[in-house]
Amino acid sequence: METPNVVSAARGWFALFRCRLNPARALIPPPLEPVTLRAGRVLVGALLLDCEDSTLGRYKHLTVGFAARPKPWIATPLGALWLERRASDFGYWIQFSAISTEAAVEASSHHWGLPSFLADIDISVKRTKMKAVVQEKGAEVLSLEMKRPGAGMPARFPLRYYTCDQGEILKTEMTVDTVGKEKSMFAKASLSLRRHERVEDLRGASIEMHDPLRVRWYDSFRTRMEEPSARFRVK
Repeated sequence: METPNVVSAARGWFALFRCRLNPARALIPPPLEPVTLRAGRVLVGALLLDCEDSTLGRYKHLTVGFAARPKPWIATPLGALWLERRASDFGYWIQFSAISTEAAVEASSHHWGLPSFLADIDISVKRTKMKAVVQEKGAEVLSLEMKRPGAGMPARFPLRYYTCDQGEILKTEMTVDTVGKEKSMFAKASLSLRRHERVEDLRGASIEMHDPLRVRWYDSFRTRMEEPSARFRVK
């Protein structure tokens, strides 16, 4: 497969949770450093995409990652959520990546260094609720649930993530065009991790899985995934 992967028709759901600093720091390789919230917690993002039309065909993808930046950097009193869309080196260190087709698993691992594995991803969407269940060989790995935050509006924002491939940190960035809605106050979402080897590291991070900081519901999600824009050595 040649890059870019053009996602021209998709739906998406994004929930932001918090976890303790030290367990997250143990999972993120230097020179990356976790981005902390004011209460000393680290931002954790769970992103689910239902790609209906893309260069890789139709597939589903669920990732979980920790907010991170290369160090050294200057902390800002405005907080991690302000940095998310305004700092060019802010991204999510991808710790978990489940994908529903072999072609998408191979491409995501080869081109972008994602730690992807083949999984069954069942997405159930009602008018105001979404639930997704990830299974590997019949065993449930995790589930993500979300309540719709409201009617969607057009939006455009950057999305960046970090991965590791053969001793190098890869930074991939893209611009996302959406029709969606995000909500912080009274946001409703939950992440459930089963006793499965794929998520043992996430279980150890003490994620506050039933207390989301923010939710985002995308009725339309379009982007273009180019090759990684930066590479640097793991220290």
